[in-house]
Amino acid sequence: MIKMNEFGILTFQSTHHAMRAERILTEEGIITKTIPTPRDITLSCGLAIRIAIDDLEKVMELKRSGKLEYKELHHLQTVDGKRALRKLD
Repeated sequence: MIKMNEFGILTFQSTHHAMRAERILTEEGIITKTIPTPRDITLSCGLAIRIAIDDLEKVMELKRSGKLEYKELHHLQTVDGKRALRKLD
């Protein structure tokens, strides 16, 4: 049996930006989980936000509209314990 997990990971310039983004995403009805920033993504801010893969487009639209600010958006996929990381935005 194949075990697979898929998430979006948002990174930020600072902890303040991460906390503000979490509030905005929650207000927009997007379920978030604050996590330590994976070291293979960046070493800048220690906090990242994990979102459901189904919310990626909505999050990118919030950024385009100027309502949400983040440094990068990544797609993280884990299949049978092997990680694949791809930068989206």
